[in-house]
Amino acid sequence: MSYKTEPYNQLANSFSKHAIDLDKGIYFIPENIFDCGETSNFIYSETTSDLRKILKKGNVQVHYLTEDKPLLRSRKGADWFGPTLLFGLSVIVDDPHLIDIGLNLVSSYLYDFFKGKIGDKSVKFEVVVECKKKEEFKKITYEGPVEGIAELAKVVKSLKA
Repeated sequence: MSYKTEPYNQLANSFSKHAIDLDKGIYFIPENIFDCGETSNFIYSETTSDLRKILKKGNVQVHYLTEDKPLLRSRKGADWFGPTLLFGLSVIVDDPHLIDIGLNLVSSYLYDFFKGKIGDKSVKFEVVVECKKKEEFKKITYEGPVEGIAELAKVVKSLKA
């Protein structure tokens, strides 16, 4: 498992610019959040659709940042490029079990996704944690095997303020 943790506070500026309030807990972050003028042009990884369904079946609600219809970008390759997941402060403080459940569901989805595929089965995705309400964020960039995703829950929980 390989991951890197870094400050990601520029996200606060984008949320303010687009009048986004994180009141629901877990979100997908669009790929173009920093250079997009209108929220209706936010682009998400196409895997958000599948992950949203899987998480919903596991009673974990994940949301897009706005009510606009999401635009999806497709990537092809042997690796899995997942969407950026944001765990809001409310989840970290009030419902930390949702972190474990959510990441376990992502892991299960990926085991099925890679079933029968030959070669390296690498996962690449990012998790963002809101550490201080609307002010402080940290980003975890993960690259590695599906098995390493379970360890990310500990890393996410360790980032709370």
